[in-house]
Amino acid sequence: MLGIRQLFCGHEESFAYRKYDDFDFVEYSRCKRCGKMLKSFKGYDEDMRG
Repeated sequence: MLGIRQLFCGHEESFAYRKYDDFDFVEYSRCKRCGKMLKSFKGYDEDMRG
């Protein structure tokens, strides 16, 4: 059922969140309606070092 919902969803509304590992992070963007992961990327947060 979830796969069908994701297939026909327009993904108009999304939210983003980050998961941190020391100074590195992975940011995920998901659709609010169906929960499908739309994109993700890895980065390095300079502000975490202090």
